[in-house]
Amino acid sequence: MEMDTSGKVEIRVTGNVGNEPLSPENFDIREIKGLFDVVETLLYPNQKISRNPISFSMKEGSVRNIFKTTAQSAATFITIVSLAQKSGSLDVLDLNTAKALQEVQKSAVRTGYTYEFRTPGHEIPALTISNRTTFHINENLWADAEFYFYGVLINAGGKEKTNIHLQTKDNGVIILATEREFLQEQKDNLLYKRFMVRATGRQNITTGVIDMSSLRLVELTPYDPSYNEQYLAKLIKRASHKWSDVADADQWLSEIRGTNG
Repeated sequence: MEMDTSGKVEIRVTGNVGNEPLSPENFDIREIKGLFDVVETLLYPNQKISRNPISFSMKEGSVRNIFKTTAQSAATFITIVSLAQKSGSLDVLDLNTAKALQEVQKSAVRTGYTYEFRTPGHEIPALTISNRTTFHINENLWADAEFYFYGVLINAGGKEKTNIHLQTKDNGVIILATEREFLQEQKDNLLYKRFMVRATGRQNITTGVIDMSSLRLVELTPYDPSYNEQYLAKLIKRASHKWSDVADADQWLSEIRGTNG
C-alpha cells in the first residue's frame, strides 16, 4: 500500500493489445505521450510555461501511470475530473481541460482501453473514460464570432503554420493564424509595435469563453493608446452645442442615471 500520496495522481489504463493483457511492456509510446499532454493540461491548463515540475513513473497493475507534482495541483486535478464524472459532461469544464479529456475519450474509442483517473491508494476512481462513455465537447454551444484585441506583436511567421503572437493585457499572449502571403506583403517591420487586431474565432454561447485555438487574423491596424489631449479637446468642442440648453450638467446626468435624491 502506498503511504505517501501527497501531490500524486494516477491514471490506470486497462485493456488488451491483441490477445495480451495491457502492461508496461506493451503500452505503446504514442499512448504514453498522449497521457503526458493530457496530464500537463489538467494540472496546469493556463500556465504550462511557468508550471511546477511534474515527474512520472509507470507500474504494474495493467498500466499504472503515476504523476507527482504539488499537492495543490493534484487536488485540483482530482476535483476537476470528479466534476466531469458527476455531471457526465465536459460542458462544465474549462475549454482546455475539456479538450484534454475529449482526447482521452477518442483514445478509448480507438483502442478499447479504459482510463481511470484516481488518487494513488484509492480504489474508487474519480473519473472513468472508456469506449462506452461519451465525453465530447458539445459543438452546438459554440458559434463563429468576431473579436478585437489590443497589444504588442512579439512574433510572426512559422515554418508550417503561419501565425502572429500578440501580447495582450487581459488575455496574455494570443496566437492568431494568418496567411503566409499577408506577412510577405508587409513592407514595414511589425515586431514590437502596438496593434488593434480584428479576428474571427469560436465562442461559447453560454459562457462567452473564446476558443483561443480557433483565432484567425482578419485585420491588423496600428494602434496608439497614448492620451491625445488635442483630439479630446476637439471632441468636446464638437459636442458642446448639444449641451447648450442644459443648465446643470451634473444634475442632468444624475437624473439620467437615476441617482438623484
